Amino acid sequence: MKVKKIKINLKSLEDLGEETIQVMRSIESGNKVAPKPHEIVFTDFTALRSFLTPKRLELIRLIRKHAPASIAQLARLAKRDFARVHQDLQILSQAGIVEMPKRSKGEKTKPGVANEIRLEIVV
Repeated sequence: MKVKKIKINLKSLEDLGEETIQVMRSIESGNKVAPKPHEIVFTDFTALRSFLTPKRLELIRLIRKHAPASIAQLARLAKRDFARVHQDLQILSQAGIVEMPKRSKGEKTKPGVANEIRLEIVV
């Protein structure tokens, strides 16, 4: 996977706004702004729970443990419908948690997962 570590954060809208203002001020002052590591931010726990569902967490664990050769194999391991597994993998892929490399037509896609996923709650 390209992304080695992913940080999942819970932050208030106020905190996100303050961080944005600080970055904008640095840019306006001509200072360089170092890119942050890959981070997914949620503003409340409900949004986080709707994203990291128990079934999606299970897919992440199964990919790590079994390194399935295809999405179909992962669906069998999870005892779930292929279409639902594919849909969950698309969502996790868009967030950078799961990698689904593009393959030639007819070639199976082998899903990969980030080496490290951390949840950080800022209070």
